[in-house]
Amino acid sequence: MSRLKIGIIGTGGISHAHMRGYNGNTDLAEVVAVADIDADVAKKAADEWGVSKHFSDYRKILDMPEIDAVSVCTYNTAHREPTVAALDAGKHVLCEKPMAASLQDAAAMTAATQRSGKILMIAFHSRFRADQLAAKRVVESGFMGRVYYGEVTTCRRRGAGGGTFQKSDTAGAGTVVDIGVYQLDTALDILGHPKPVRVSATTELVICPDPSSKVEGMSQYAGWDPDVIDVEEFGAAWIRFEGGLCLVFKSSWAIHGNSMGRPFFLGEKGGLSLSPLEAHTDMFGSMVDITPTGLQGPEDGFVAEIKAFLEAVHDGKPSPIPPEQVIQTNVIMDGLYRSVAEEQEVAVAPWQDAVAAVG
Repeated sequence: MSRLKIGIIGTGGISHAHMRGYNGNTDLAEVVAVADIDADVAKKAADEWGVSKHFSDYRKILDMPEIDAVSVCTYNTAHREPTVAALDAGKHVLCEKPMAASLQDAAAMTAATQRSGKILMIAFHSRFRADQLAAKRVVESGFMGRVYYGEVTTCRRRGAGGGTFQKSDTAGAGTVVDIGVYQLDTALDILGHPKPVRVSATTELVICPDPSSKVEGMSQYAGWDPDVIDVEEFGAAWIRFEGGLCLVFKSSWAIHGNSMGRPFFLGEKGGLSLSPLEAHTDMFGSMVDITPTGLQGPEDGFVAEIKAFLEAVHDGKPSPIPPEQVIQTNVIMDGLYRSVAEEQEVAVAPWQDAVAAVG
């Protein structure tokens, strides 16, 4: 098997996890070029990783005929441009989550992969977790019957993103698109990608702008600047789907509380809880809780997701995490922010409408 030639676009924090994934799959690929808008950052990464070519313009990577695929590890609002350009240049793309900062950007990326015929995979390493895979099997088995309600949460008490994550012009938004999107994708994946139809939501930014709320050394994520942050620290939504399913979604970077509850799903025949994974039903005339044992999964989700991407590229398989699935998170997040702006529940259209609109 010939090794694929890879370029990494954006050499900030998350790129190191991607590089770890490629280093864990050296039989399948080698990274031969990196790019970052900061030339010094690109050179530092290239030196650290032993990569000979480094650029401040990602298009120079796309001009390299030997490049088979790229990882897009830029900040959120810069996902669309290099992803679309790479696909149009005939390169396969692994794009870091969230898929995009806006529904329009996600739609343009989806349209690009459809017209190019190249793979676009969105990097949700959570999809390779043993407990998530097991939960998905429970739902697919019919154990729960029709699932009618669920709640998913991601909670940090003080853990706002720093750097590009705290500014709307680079992040697009705050906790919802940063960490909340993981649980949103998890719910959709476990439940078989139901179609959202309406969203009612709220967001807040009240704690992080207060300098007294930040305690040095409190969290590895406490890198925000109270004078700079302009994205939400808390977001919650009530999401309605076709078929009657309702999902409550909650995500926080900062709250005055130590928990927002445990993720769970309720069905006609059984229930399912996450973190840790448990199934609930009635058996033998009793209420029964079932705790799976012996679940086995990859030690490193990034290594697993990179392997899945590389194998799909090499073997001509479909995208392991296709944009047509993940764009639903952008449909919901777009509805969430529109609901906040309009102070009312809003309807959301099928993702195909957004793709058609960008041409």
